[in-house]
Amino acid sequence: MYSLKGLTAIAVFSVAVLMTAPSALAGSVDLIIGLKERTPIATLAENATRFGITYTPEQIRKAAAPSDDEYRNVIDNLKQQGFTIIKETKSHLFVTVRSDQSTIENTFQTRLSEENGVRRLQSYASLPSYLNGVKTVVGFDNSNKRKPHFKVANDESNALFSAMTKKKPLTQPGVLPAKIKSSYGFDPIYKTGVTGKGQAIAIATYDGLKVPEITAYFKKIGLKTTRKVDVVSFNGTAPYNADSAMETELDAEFSGMIAPGADIHIFASNENSDAGELAMFTAILDDNRAKVVNYSWGSCEKSLAAAHKTAMDTVFLQAVAQGVNITVASGDSGSDGCDDGSTVADYPASNPSIIAVGGTTLVGSSSTFETAWNGSGGGISGIYSTPSYQSSLGNPYIKRSVPDVAFNADPKSGEAAWETNSGGSSSSPTWVVLGGTSIAAPQWAGFLALVGEARAKAKLPPVGFVNPILYGLTAADMKADFSDVTSGSNGKYSAASGYDAVTGLGSMKASALYSKLTSKTIKLK
Repeated sequence: MYSLKGLTAIAVFSVAVLMTAPSALAGSVDLIIGLKERTPIATLAENATRFGITYTPEQIRKAAAPSDDEYRNVIDNLKQQGFTIIKETKSHLFVTVRSDQSTIENTFQTRLSEENGVRRLQSYASLPSYLNGVKTVVGFDNSNKRKPHFKVANDESNALFSAMTKKKPLTQPGVLPAKIKSSYGFDPIYKTGVTGKGQAIAIATYDGLKVPEITAYFKKIGLKTTRKVDVVSFNGTAPYNADSAMETELDAEFSGMIAPGADIHIFASNENSDAGELAMFTAILDDNRAKVVNYSWGSCEKSLAAAHKTAMDTVFLQAVAQGVNITVASGDSGSDGCDDGSTVADYPASNPSIIAVGGTTLVGSSSTFETAWNGSGGGISGIYSTPSYQSSLGNPYIKRSVPDVAFNADPKSGEAAWETNSGGSSSSPTWVVLGGTSIAAPQWAGFLALVGEARAKAKLPPVGFVNPILYGLTAADMKADFSDVTSGSNGKYSAASGYDAVTGLGSMKASALYSKLTSKTIKLK
């Protein structure tokens, strides 16, 4: 934050020099206002990871949000300037407001333009002194879009399936759920009766979808449960988009395949933008039913705006404070997270408060033999320092490094979802074999839901943010709980013994890791 003609700059954006006046906006604009914390949210997150103290949104309000007087002062000043209050989070850390172009430009001393629905800042936005309780503002610019991290497989996937099982599937192509579960060691968990019952998985995503395709998937693979699959509305009704729907439906299907008893709540933002992403995660945390969230979308870390980074850092720390694990696909472009020939990490996989899930290739027939998938997103963050749980990794991992863990993701060893193929010729649902870290992350989410049920049955608190636990395992436990992937590369980085920026710590040995995470005491090094 720095002074600028009596105002405070609240964001840094690349500002284009226009030779003509910016075009007027088509309508009103929603902004999300982030407020300064009275107690840093990082302190609450540390309490959660170190001492197992987790918070509800209402408790976060009492412990960290501005005082009621400070909060009301910000709200009243916004109203006086002509803003309409659209939504207030339960934590009182974020407020969504709406106004017209003139009010926004006058209040924040900036200029906005819009072309073909894309809105951009034309000058730095600044904060008036009467809003000194504000930390950041998101929503001036809606140009940064996230992309889904799935890939549709070709016929090679069926060839590999045949090699692994010695036969062609009669109805479902790709590597079958039973094969995934046996290969990664889930079967002993299911034999105890644990299915994720009583747990909730939130799917963070964009645009509309077809819930019947998700429920049909579970029936087709023989999962007869009383699970709930619903869509939670929070920023309007999201229009259907075929590409987005493929991502959303596979996330719900594959997380639910691993945790067949868990409820699935889909939070689909109606806008793919910085504000849309922020609104989605604040809604999930306000809802507070799910202790596991999956997000299989991302963008180049270099495109992350300063104001949005500030806001999302707060949100992801709030998730840690609430005991919520967020599994995020690490990307499908290897070490080139921007698809421009550079070596850049994907965001939000690079955020230290989430679990970044990379990808492997399944090979072999009797047990799990994996190599690193060459598309597995991984690398070293350009913006985040080394989190304490990665402090022992050493060179070259001197900043936040991703991924943390891995799972099957290569389209050649892809898994089939039941949905309408956006690139296909039919408008009806069918089996679509998919790969990408989008299929890896939700299966880790399902695993964590199984852990959640077991801990609840044992009257233990939620496991909390697992990265410090995973990185803190003893060498013996690490060997017992993870398959260390040591061959293959993603471009810049190669898989190797121990941690690497292709597959992280490796892929789970589900039963062993489950036993560790559901024990009353977890021994760390």
